[in-house]
Amino acid sequence: MSNNHADAYAASSVDNALRTLVYLRGHQQARVTDISDHLGVARSTAHRLLTTLRGHGFVEQEPGSRRYRLGPVLLGLTRGAVDEQSLVQVAHPHLVQLRDAAGETTNLLVLDGPDSRFADGVEGTHPLRVGTRTGDRVPAYATAGGKALLAELAPEAARTRYRRGLTRLTSETLTDLESLTSDLALSRSRGYALNIDESVTGVHGVGVPVRDRFGTCLAAVTVSAPSTRLDLSRAAELAPLLHRTAERIGAEL
Repeated sequence: MSNNHADAYAASSVDNALRTLVYLRGHQQARVTDISDHLGVARSTAHRLLTTLRGHGFVEQEPGSRRYRLGPVLLGLTRGAVDEQSLVQVAHPHLVQLRDAAGETTNLLVLDGPDSRFADGVEGTHPLRVGTRTGDRVPAYATAGGKALLAELAPEAARTRYRRGLTRLTSETLTDLESLTSDLALSRSRGYALNIDESVTGVHGVGVPVRDRFGTCLAAVTVSAPSTRLDLSRAAELAPLLHRTAERIGAEL
């Protein structure tokens, strides 16, 4: 494909995506055939377009239905984005309280493309503790907070973000999309995500998403500790505390 043809194809795809979002805004919900007829394209093309938009959170499929509607990412933009500085200011006192209650290092993470970025953190109180990593970027599939955030997205999102595969950070890092998809499904059903030696050997983490009052996921909060103090049982005990912290942060956003 020549550069001119490639540019024309990309422009056409962007045009169709924008027209689809405008159509959904006016009609609230639509089927693949509705989008196909509106754009004048084949149903297979409309389905691929909706799948891509869904993978990025711009549209979502109604549960138990073949209809699509605007997704959380676009709705979050229309409500007004919460800037990261405000997010950190709101969350920090709650991270301190969570640290005091758990005795371990707490973190606030945001999703940044394929990575999770540590936006803030408070160190634990034990002499042997996990340090904060504020400013660091780590592949989202290798952190508890990152997996909590990925689990909030449509299943296609992982494939969209990791088309080149998963890079191994430790011997326990997930290395294929099937394993990641299964892990995210388990995180959703369990209510929290885990990092068991997946980014740093000897360090475990547990995380939950932070949603604003509209239900849009903006960040994740985690507790991180040496593996000797944070096993699966302790992670389950910390989960309710993490959820209460996330709810308190979200209520102020």
